[in-house]
Amino acid sequence: MSRSRTLLLVAGLAFVAITIGLATDVLTGLDRSIATAIARHRVDALYWPARVGFSLGQNWVFPTASALVAVALLIRRRTVRPLVGLVGVWLFHTLVVGALKLWAGRPPPATGDPHLHAVAAELSQRMSYPSGHAANVVVFSATLGVLLAACNGDPRWTRRLLIVGAVSAAVCVACMVYLGFHWTTDAAAGLLLGIAIRGLAVPFCERMSSTPVRG
Repeated sequence: MSRSRTLLLVAGLAFVAITIGLATDVLTGLDRSIATAIARHRVDALYWPARVGFSLGQNWVFPTASALVAVALLIRRRTVRPLVGLVGVWLFHTLVVGALKLWAGRPPPATGDPHLHAVAAELSQRMSYPSGHAANVVVFSATLGVLLAACNGDPRWTRRLLIVGAVSAAVCVACMVYLGFHWTTDAAAGLLLGIAIRGLAVPFCERMSSTPVRG
């Protein structure tokens, strides 16, 4: 088994383990304890720096950067294949993460309820698990690396963005948990799910972006 497939399998199994741990209430007490401890030591001066770090998971960072590079490839190569590859990754990511959020129905720490399938007044209060921001950074930093490598003809961009993505994901996760936007297991599950989605979907983007330049 290749290293990428092994990583995909390990990430998928770990995600399932966390989900089972939450469904059986094995991990909910840990989540509550961590959230309570952080809330006691939260500093007002760190709010905006943490918001900036959390914003690394927003669509206007890595997905938008990926879209700009995909459009540049479209213009240069006169083919929509790179853009189709990116849209395919985005659709797969959105459907998987969205479906799991709807299934889990988990409220954020602000509600004080760490359980899955909790009843909340609004749909927005049942979308905490898994963290889409964490998965977003992992998946779209990888697509950006693939597209930059195709655009510059330099495969080292995939490794460079792997490092950038890892650091950005760590910062985003730390900030979201510190701010109380997500439970710790939400963040961990989002990272693992992002790794799994990257292994399944990003190779499609890579194939679509490897179209030779037309003369």
